Amino acid sequence: MIGIDMEKCSRFEHFTLEGYKRIFTDNEIEYAKSFEYSEERFCGFFCVKEAFVKALDDTSLNYKEIEVLHTESGKPYINRTKYIESILKEKHANILECSISHMKDYASAVVLVQ
Repeated sequence: MIGIDMEKCSRFEHFTLEGYKRIFTDNEIEYAKSFEYSEERFCGFFCVKEAFVKALDDTSLNYKEIEVLHTESGKPYINRTKYIESILKEKHANILECSISHMKDYASAVVLVQ
């Protein structure tokens, strides 16, 4: 199963902290805010969440429970929390990969669930 999403980064330019907290985890907010153009990171995280939902064809998923983290080398991954593990088990899936790309105006992400 594969999901892909692309969004305009400007969508996240005027979010308040409370707005971010409705969609993103504290770890995601801290990471994104550590960059000058944080809206690109927020947009990329959102694209991963949306692509994950599309890959599983399940709009009931809680976006805040889909957390994007990074390895030491900077590769993004979806944190395999109990919530994510239960979804994967329900869908008879195990492999979970994601990739994010962003530039000034747009961000995109691909999620593979197998």
